[in-house]
Parts: sequence; C-alpha cells; structure tokens
Amino acid sequence: MFRKTSLLSLSLALLLIVSACTSAFPSGQTSEGSSASTEIPGHENTSTPEFLNDIGKTLHELKNEYPEGEFIVNLDGFPDSAAACFGEPEMEYVYFFFGGQSGDFEKVMNGYEEQIKCAGLITKANILFVDMEDDMSFQDFFSLIGVDDYEYFGEDTKTAEGWLRFTYNGMEVMVNTNEASADGGWNVTGAEIVKSNAPVSIVDPEILNTNQDLADALMFD
Repeated sequence: MFRKTSLLSLSLALLLIVSACTSAFPSGQTSEGSSASTEIPGHENTSTPEFLNDIGKTLHELKNEYPEGEFIVNLDGFPDSAAACFGEPEMEYVYFFFGGQSGDFEKVMNGYEEQIKCAGLITKANILFVDMEDDMSFQDFFSLIGVDDYEYFGEDTKTAEGWLRFTYNGMEVMVNTNEASADGGWNVTGAEIVKSNAPVSIVDPEILNTNQDLADALMFD
C-alpha cells in the first residue's frame, strides 16, 4: 500500500518525470528573457544543509542509517507526478528516488535497493534554504540564494501552474508557490511570493535518469 503524505489534489494529472529523451521537468516561461537556469557568477549560495550530502547514497545505505525509515509515495515535490521516496516519520524531508504515473513503486524499491541511489530530496523551502526565515518576494528569495535565472510556470502549463524551476548547486529545484486549499488541492494566486513552508524538491538529474531507467524496466516488464 502506498503511504500518501500530500496535500495535492488527486485530480492533478500524474505524468512520468523522465523519459529517455526528455527532461525530468516540464517546460515553462522563463524569467529574465533566458531559457537557461544558472547561478549568478561570483555569488555564494546560502548555507548548505547536511542532508544534501546523502544524495548519491543507495537506498540500502539509507535503510541502514535510518532503520525506522519506510517507503513513501509523495505528491508534494513535483507538479505533475508521484515520487517514490524513503524517510522516517519525524524527518522534515524525504529521500527521493524516481517518479511516475503508475506502476509498482514499492516493487522497485525492494528489488533494487542496492542499485538505486538517492536522486534528491523533497522538503520545505526554509528547510532546504536554511537562511530563509519568512515568506519572500521572488526578487528577495533569488537574491538570498544567489540564483539569477528561473522559470515561473503560468496558465499555459496547467499541471505546473504557479511552480518555479531553477538550478541550484548544479541540481534542479522545483518550488510550489500556490496556496493550499481546504479541499486538499492548490489555489493559484499568481503572487510572486515564495512561502517559507512551500513544498520544494531538489534533484540530481543524472542520478534520476539512471534510477528511472531501472524503475521503468521493472515496473513495466
């Protein structure tokens, strides 16, 4: 049984994160007139949380380090897909391995625990960006973390509307800027504000692609 830890409405379309020929994230409108996502040259990023050092560890290693950890399907980290994750209930983040629309995620996690590696994490904005104390405007937020270019998805990308995408420390980050609704979904406000408790994901695309190939082969064999 999947354990769901999301406030996302189940009506959101769950699409595959990665295919052999596509990026792990949807396309969108780019700020600053550029399609690239890069850090500002010469800028140092905010303090880096220690849990980022766990990216690249195998699921087997993480199970040994966190014996109370369990398999989790998380719907918060990406706008259009479910995520196969591992973590302990009291942790403020979960380890992300691969994603998809359907298939037996747990079968992959059990069958390939010594092969698949942590591809990233899903958490909250102020947990990933530890210098962030309050809700911030886009300008102040990106100045704080030392990032210049970013993408904000508008109404032409329905499943991702209200999300941000950018590169941070060489990894892909997604941030949900929408307001949680009473029915468990999200309301798009259009406000250029990043809330301190906004759902975020950070992913190493190379590790994710490798995991995804393994997962797809087993899930759809």
